Amino acid sequence: MNPELKISSQTAKRAARAKAPYSKLRKARYGYYGIAFALLLFILTQFAASYMVKLDTVYKHRLNYDMFLEDAKVMGIVVDEMAREIKDKGLTNYAILIGNSVAWGTNESSDHSLGRYLSDAATADEDDKLEAVFNLSAPSIMAGDAYTLLLMLDEHGIKTDNVMIGLTYSSFVQGGSGVRKVFWLGDDLKKQDPAMFEKVLPHLEANGYKNMTGWKETEHNAIDAVSEWIPVVKYKTVIQESIKQSGKKSDLMGDPRAWDEKKFSEKWITSPQYLNFFNPEPFDMSEANWSVYFMNRIAEHQQGKRLFVFVAGSNGELSKQEVTHPGYIANMEKIDTYLSEFGAEYVILQDRIAPNLFTDHVHLTKEGNEQLARIIWDTWKGKES
Repeated sequence: MNPELKISSQTAKRAARAKAPYSKLRKARYGYYGIAFALLLFILTQFAASYMVKLDTVYKHRLNYDMFLEDAKVMGIVVDEMAREIKDKGLTNYAILIGNSVAWGTNESSDHSLGRYLSDAATADEDDKLEAVFNLSAPSIMAGDAYTLLLMLDEHGIKTDNVMIGLTYSSFVQGGSGVRKVFWLGDDLKKQDPAMFEKVLPHLEANGYKNMTGWKETEHNAIDAVSEWIPVVKYKTVIQESIKQSGKKSDLMGDPRAWDEKKFSEKWITSPQYLNFFNPEPFDMSEANWSVYFMNRIAEHQQGKRLFVFVAGSNGELSKQEVTHPGYIANMEKIDTYLSEFGAEYVILQDRIAPNLFTDHVHLTKEGNEQLARIIWDTWKGKES
């Protein structure tokens, strides 16, 4: 071989060997850049997710029920954002409203709901003004859910000095398969009050609740714990639903027309669900009735604080046959007697709101919600409505 070619080949090999370490370093450096960029993107995504979700994302005079239906954990997010707003605004004198579909405002938009009108009345009243009324009501909320919510508020440092609980006649009905007295928040009750959860568990399981145990529960709790620290996971449902709902002009759920402008089928007014709402079987007002049991726990929780209870009325025309049944009347008297000994302010609203202000057997029109808000607020203030 030509000596010059040999030397040139050897030089090239040495140059290649010298270059190799630098090439590896450069590749490693690009790899570190990639990791750093991915980490930065992750952090920015978390920040963006947290920034996107505020109280008005999940709540407008009431919780966003579409989001809640997708994931019951949305209630926890509402409580989180409430706590943040209370802290940011320095609120100290506010009330918490917890009730079922009547208090939530089924068949009306949030702008025409009880939460809106009650908040307007309470914040505008110069004699007995509140800074805010937070409405944590939702369709099908039961007394056990209300008790659980109070514990969740405690955990977040939200004061429960002023609490309003909304009930209906059906709240005390014991029968009906699938009617759990902790309807939505069984998992939260398990976390907040394990002893009480164990006590009510047989009732919950008998009515469709699925209790996780063992490894499945450990895995579930671990995922929940991690998601609390990763906003993009925690707020996944909220963000997706918020984007989906962004084009909607109204959050109306149901038909807001007065009941006498609609046609109710014979099938509907004879359905088990409708009839069970007015079940005339004698109420057991002992703690064997889980509604009574949890209402008593609510009263204990509110010792030294203000507790107000209202029992919504039913449509005296559409449901005349049901509300004039001797069993219904006797049970309403039992509710009255129970609440009179309960140690809290209360009002029973049967026949206090005109039938033409109902949208169905129990839910109210815009004007009906306004009147309900006035009655509640006047009674809260100790004035005749």
